[in-house]
Amino acid sequence: MTQRGQEKVQQVSALWEREAIGLTRYAMVRTGGDQAAAEDLVQQTFMAAFVQWESPANLDAEERRNWLRSVCRRRWIDGIRREVLGDRLQADVERLYARVGPDPAHAVIARDDLDRCWQVIRELPPRRREVALLYFIEQQSELRIAEMLGIQASGVRKHVAKARQALREAVGELLDAESVETATSREGEGEQT
Repeated sequence: MTQRGQEKVQQVSALWEREAIGLTRYAMVRTGGDQAAAEDLVQQTFMAAFVQWESPANLDAEERRNWLRSVCRRRWIDGIRREVLGDRLQADVERLYARVGPDPAHAVIARDDLDRCWQVIRELPPRRREVALLYFIEQQSELRIAEMLGIQASGVRKHVAKARQALREAVGELLDAESVETATSREGEGEQT
């Protein structure tokens, strides 16, 4: 280590001897009495003093004390920001990746309703079944289905409406307003295309 580096170590060590206890008390107030957190803040502050020694080196004793407190306060605020950000990220991660399993009773009912839907689709006349599968399962537009099957778009709309009616009669409340609304908006898209 160079002589200048040794002088820097000695000066920061002397500053530590004079200010560490008072700065720890200051940090204890900031951290709400958390001794470990306060000691971490003091260590971070003195590390900053060592790295940036040119800033506090030429200050008088009171200015150095204020400089240390300012650095300590900024480190404390940075810690709060990291903690708040971490809490937000944790909440987002938990919300995004939470594994909430379905209620077993609802799963049984949904499975039964799905089985009834497939039964209805299997019993449709062949052309209507083909249109229903392309429209509801493969989510093809009416125009695309018309092109694929060589029929008019109006014919596709009629098949879709009759398949939807058969599903409603078989399942009833399963087809809620949202699914009908989604299908209706998709019908409008098919007409425009």
